Amino acid sequence: MHALIFPAVTAATAGALGILHVLLMIHVGMGRVKYKTGLGDGDNPALRRRIRMQGTLTETLALFLVLLGLLELSGAWPRLVTLLGPTMVLLSVCHTFGLSMRFGSTANVFRAVGAAGTALTLVVLSAACLIVALPHLR
Repeated sequence: MHALIFPAVTAATAGALGILHVLLMIHVGMGRVKYKTGLGDGDNPALRRRIRMQGTLTETLALFLVLLGLLELSGAWPRLVTLLGPTMVLLSVCHTFGLSMRFGSTANVFRAVGAAGTALTLVVLSAACLIVALPHLR
């Protein structure tokens, strides 16, 4: 296997997801001002939804980027890396949009696709990292 010098796909994916994360931070902050709640959600469903939108991305962002970066640096399956980076960005936007809908607290197609796709992406990346790493363990 050939190791890459710079993990460009991971860097581009991190940049896009980082921008989405900052936008969600601003969205939460604006909600805190609007609903006059400095800490927690003030038992406000609209603010809770905003917090959940950011929290969902936060929960998966670091693990996804570590797995993607390790796989990209390994040089194995470059097409998979190139596919999964942008896919995760789209899934994150999809999930965020689903949570932002008026009925975001209930199931909708955007939320379902985003959540299921994120889980599937993490499983595929995790399995790929294990497959690449296991032969190197002694």
